[in-house]
Amino acid sequence: MQQRMLTVFVALSMLLLSTSGCIGLLQGREYMEYLRGDVKQDTSIETTLIEYSFSGGEIEEEWNEKFTVDSEVAKIGVYFKTDFLLSDFRNQFPQIFDIREVEVTITDATGEIKYNATHDTTKTAPYVLIDPESDGKFISGEWNINIVGTGAGILEEQDSFILSVDVTRTCTIYPQDDVCIVD
Repeated sequence: MQQRMLTVFVALSMLLLSTSGCIGLLQGREYMEYLRGDVKQDTSIETTLIEYSFSGGEIEEEWNEKFTVDSEVAKIGVYFKTDFLLSDFRNQFPQIFDIREVEVTITDATGEIKYNATHDTTKTAPYVLIDPESDGKFISGEWNINIVGTGAGILEEQDSFILSVDVTRTCTIYPQDDVCIVD
């Protein structure tokens, strides 16, 4: 019986000695990191959406929107669609229908034009990716979206447009949060 008690005492002594002090903290930390799981890389998309329908007679409108670009931006995409009422008759009656158009200009933080499109008929432009600089990064700062549009509307029939600018950033997902964090 005494031999058993001695064995239990020695085993408990070794266990307590190995988990105390700095060595015990190190083992505990390593074990907790093992349980936590791996950090993952993902992307988050921030969309600036501008939709407008012209109502009444010929109306000229202007919009200025801003979005932020930083070093974590991986991609900037633009979708632009216009829908002009009776645009099929544009060639037959140019004096009536020629004045309707929507022009979109996107400039970077230095004022350089990165995207420019003008639609004067019903049109859906393909999704366009804005090219980064030669180093693969975008110029950081406030980018500007300028839209100038002229259109008309009669009751339910209205000229309209949709502009969507998607800014994709790389982010980190930590297992304990499960939220995409831009570093």
